[in-house]
Amino acid sequence: MKNKPYPLYSLPLISDLKDMVCQRTTESFDEIAFSFMSATGRTARRTFGEFSDDINCLGTYLFDKGYHGKHIAIIGKNSYEWLVAFMAIVNGGNIAVPIDKDLPSEKICRLLKQSDCCAAVVSKKSTALIESESLTIFSMSYFADYIAEGKKLIENGDRKFIDYEIDPEKLAAIFFTSGTTGDSKGVMLSHKNMAQDINAACKNFVLNGNTLAVLPFHHTFGLITAVLKVYHYGFSTHINSSLKNLQAELREVKPQTLFVVPLFIKAFYKTIITTARKKGKEKLIVRASKISGTLLNIGVDVRGMLFQSVMSAFGGNLEYIICGGAALDPQYVKILRSFGINILNGYGITECSPVVSVNRNHYWRDGSVGQVLEGCSVKIADDNEILVKGDNVMMGYYNDEEATNAVLDDGWYSTGDLGYVDKDGFLYITGRKKNLIILSNGENISPEEIEEKIMHDEAVCEAVVYEDRGHLAIQIFPNEEYIGDQEYFENLIKEYNKNQPQYMHIHRVLLKDEEFEKNSTKKILRFKVTNQNL
Repeated sequence: MKNKPYPLYSLPLISDLKDMVCQRTTESFDEIAFSFMSATGRTARRTFGEFSDDINCLGTYLFDKGYHGKHIAIIGKNSYEWLVAFMAIVNGGNIAVPIDKDLPSEKICRLLKQSDCCAAVVSKKSTALIESESLTIFSMSYFADYIAEGKKLIENGDRKFIDYEIDPEKLAAIFFTSGTTGDSKGVMLSHKNMAQDINAACKNFVLNGNTLAVLPFHHTFGLITAVLKVYHYGFSTHINSSLKNLQAELREVKPQTLFVVPLFIKAFYKTIITTARKKGKEKLIVRASKISGTLLNIGVDVRGMLFQSVMSAFGGNLEYIICGGAALDPQYVKILRSFGINILNGYGITECSPVVSVNRNHYWRDGSVGQVLEGCSVKIADDNEILVKGDNVMMGYYNDEEATNAVLDDGWYSTGDLGYVDKDGFLYITGRKKNLIILSNGENISPEEIEEKIMHDEAVCEAVVYEDRGHLAIQIFPNEEYIGDQEYFENLIKEYNKNQPQYMHIHRVLLKDEEFEKNSTKKILRFKVTNQNL
């Protein structure tokens, strides 16, 4: 374990996502690009060549149906078809609009209108969410038919999609900022934005084996970082069928690297300790991890010998976990490193395609989010806000000039995060400038939007939503006749939770018997509410 500076890794550069597919198809035509659980319960596999062919066939089909320069949504669970759809859309001059399938139907419909979608590619279970929308629906259930039709067109000489030349500067995808319910902004990314981020991130971190994709593809971290960067390196990605099958698929796939948010790392650690406890070996595991960590500090690595049984639960080959989306307690980094899993924290944001920095394979600083990518500039404003500039920075927010101008100034993007860069170029995040809540699962939550919904109830006078141990909690100052009626407010929150995605559920309700402390302009002092409940 070197943990000292060394040259950036080298990989052929790509100008756009179509160029990436062409390069990888030429280099790795017969090698496995993706694997996934088929409807029969068996593992299906697709080569880089097959993936390219499916993209060309679906893209040709869409071209033939008149889709060029159109906004097309993608709604559904992670799947091979989802990836084919995204690449077929963006590589044919259309604009892909990934939307979270777990959002309420009315929110999905609102985002479809907000992004001017005229069509949507949907999974079978998601079709019902948008039945009332006046747009064309392409069901993933019929992909075989679409691809077969596209193949016939190609065989008859139709090369409009295949020969289409990408303009890297043009809009390619709109990713909505996550976790909001009323004013999600559509982040506009070009081929150039995404290609630059892939090029630069692959220079900081080198991949040496396959991966298992668990993060949602409608997030840039889950798609661009966890899938497309792996694809560019020429390694295989297994698409996780469901979280309940994660442990079994880890053992089957034996990944070398995972891309996750802190929630998964905490779950992995809990699995290790729980298993050890059942076997009466918890104290032994803890003691062994301390010994291993001490030996690592002096250059002696005995992890493979001490923790072979522990590592087998993750397939036996897991070497790296790239973690982003939220802060991670450094204790997990040190403990899992002592077991043999190196956690490399990174920092990204949708508006930056998404990666800004990441710790390197053999050069890291615990507590940091790594070194800033090549071609990406970071400066710290007078108020310690992190500003980012580079070809990976978004084009702007779709149809929202006011919001765009509020965060972009001469190419510099205001992240809303606070931090600093040390003398070795490692970036550290120290807090949030705004009130946005980032949960341990990587979801971003706007507390004001939830509070507005709760405040509609006649019993609520004031409310503040905040993060409490990785979940959402709420403090409520009731109207006079409801003060102390805990049961009423518990039921109120239960009703609210019924119509929200799991990550937006409120898990704790606290009642106040006096109003919240406010500043001179009568705004609630949020930081005091949060600090009282750490």
